[in-house]
Amino acid sequence: MALPRTRALTVLLVVGWLGCAGVQLALRALAPDRVDGVDALLTLVALAPTVLLGALLAVRRPDSPVGPALTALAALPALAFTLQAAGAVVGGDLGAALSSGGWVHLVTGFGLLCQVFPDGVLPGARWRLLPAAFLAVAVSLQVVLGLVGAGVLRVPPAVLLPGYLALLLALAASVAPLVVRHRRGPPRVRRQVGWLALGASSVPVLLAAGWGAQLAGVPAGPAYLPVLAALLLAVPASVAVAVLRHDVLDVDRLLGQTAAWLATAVTAAAVFAVGVWATVRLVPGQDTAAGAAAGAFLAAVGLLPLHRRALAVAGRVLDRERTVLHARLRSWVHDVRDGRADPAGVTAVLRAVLDDPDLDLLLRLPGGDGLVTPGGASAGEPPGGDPGLVPLRSHGVDVGVLRLGRVGTRRLRVAREAVLELGLPIELARLQVGLRAALTAVRDSRARLVGAAAAERVRLERDLHDGAQTDLLAIGMALRRLARTGDLPADESVELDAAVHGIEQVVAELRRLAHGVRPARLDDGLVAAVRELAAAGPLPVEVVAAGLDGAGPAGAVDEVRTTTAYFVVAEALANTYKHARADRAAVCIEHVGGRLRVQVHDDGVGGAGDGGTGGGAVLRTVRDRVLAVGGRLAVDSPAGAGTTVTAEL
Repeated sequence: MALPRTRALTVLLVVGWLGCAGVQLALRALAPDRVDGVDALLTLVALAPTVLLGALLAVRRPDSPVGPALTALAALPALAFTLQAAGAVVGGDLGAALSSGGWVHLVTGFGLLCQVFPDGVLPGARWRLLPAAFLAVAVSLQVVLGLVGAGVLRVPPAVLLPGYLALLLALAASVAPLVVRHRRGPPRVRRQVGWLALGASSVPVLLAAGWGAQLAGVPAGPAYLPVLAALLLAVPASVAVAVLRHDVLDVDRLLGQTAAWLATAVTAAAVFAVGVWATVRLVPGQDTAAGAAAGAFLAAVGLLPLHRRALAVAGRVLDRERTVLHARLRSWVHDVRDGRADPAGVTAVLRAVLDDPDLDLLLRLPGGDGLVTPGGASAGEPPGGDPGLVPLRSHGVDVGVLRLGRVGTRRLRVAREAVLELGLPIELARLQVGLRAALTAVRDSRARLVGAAAAERVRLERDLHDGAQTDLLAIGMALRRLARTGDLPADESVELDAAVHGIEQVVAELRRLAHGVRPARLDDGLVAAVRELAAAGPLPVEVVAAGLDGAGPAGAVDEVRTTTAYFVVAEALANTYKHARADRAAVCIEHVGGRLRVQVHDDGVGGAGDGGTGGGAVLRTVRDRVLAVGGRLAVDSPAGAGTTVTAEL
């Protein structure tokens, strides 16, 4: 089964590492003048962290081959050191054969690790054959180098170049599974592969440099020491981070920037070299210093645009998720600026780009303490210890908070970048919510004032009817009785009759004022009042009502809307009588879904409007009445086609 096989392989590699260290110590004791004790110390001390980390991963992740592969990353270099020490002790052709090709195992473990990281060999026959092919190339090169070292094969060093290239190609093929996983795998695998790529990117470069140094006459130990350092330090550290904390840093961005700077440096160096060569070779009389100046100038001119281009390409290839995310955000911000998108949709955009359906954007209103959603719904203060909170600030002002549904180190970083990109839409959404809240407060305040005015009109009408009017009528009746029954001179009786007539005129004026404050017709309901109003006019007026109970005082409509609707009909009909030159008129009253709709239509000459002549001032008065109770008024009055006034309350 996978569990025993993985642990058994790890134990075997650990034992092999310890065995190599023991053999090196024994060889050191047998031939202290020919065996360097540094190799044994390096095997025991420098390789120990990698071996122990591999063993730990094998225990923690027994279903993963990363543990044995990481252990092999240290055990195989220990084998190379042991072969080198054995060759020094044995000497002769056999010793040369043992020590000549052992360095191949410095990179064998790295190639195997790349092929199985992080979830094993990729499915497919060609991927399953890759480890065997890689080992065959490595062992073949080791054998050839051993034969050359033993003198069995006598060939110039240049003939061995195809073998070196074959190993380099095998290493490149070993990296291919990482490329496939990075492009096709889920986000976790892509970030894990990114960590390994970041740590291992120096291995092929240092290996090629080691080959060049060895061909130049540098001993094998110093030539390949940088490769060994990368294998023992960079690769194990990156593997540990990838397995244990793959989201501790944004590795995709780091990898992309590293690749961009590397490409920029290589290209700038090439431009510099071309500039030096062209100046020296093509311009007569110029020396190397002038060529260096020309090359440096060309490299400096192209450095910034070259780096920007390299960074863009590296972002699309190595950090595609972030690149696509920022592109989507910038496109939506442009739509908001151009008026093609509503800033209130910022929460939906954040949920989509961050793949977090439980995300909430909460905004703090200007001058307010509470939090609201971009739609205006009230929200409570989130707990202070919530790890998924991203505070939002603009120019030092607290504008709200972003609450993530899925919390992670990388998610928090990406969320912070996203809200920075969306600073303008977030601020616009906040101002929209504040404006809507202010308008709602104004409408509510205006409705309360209108309601209070309506109640006051009712009170005044009742006070005038039941109070002063009744008292004056009583006084007039008393005076009339006194004039009839009292024995008064003729001139005093005439004066008394005149006083009673004056009181009757005052009562009539009070009745007119009370009717202006609140029409008494509304006591029988809106429909009855409108029918009575229409019957009193000079034109035939048809009244149609739906959804209203005409039997009650106001039916299902409150006092404010009832009074407003009555005045709309009265003033619209008055405008028709005075200016429309109409033959007929019609009034339609509907109460559906909590909305009161009043429509007055005539067949007159039309042309009425707020800015027109005739009834323009009347219609402005009607509009003011309707807007005061939060309603809408529409006037359709084409010339020669009549006028239709529609109010919705």
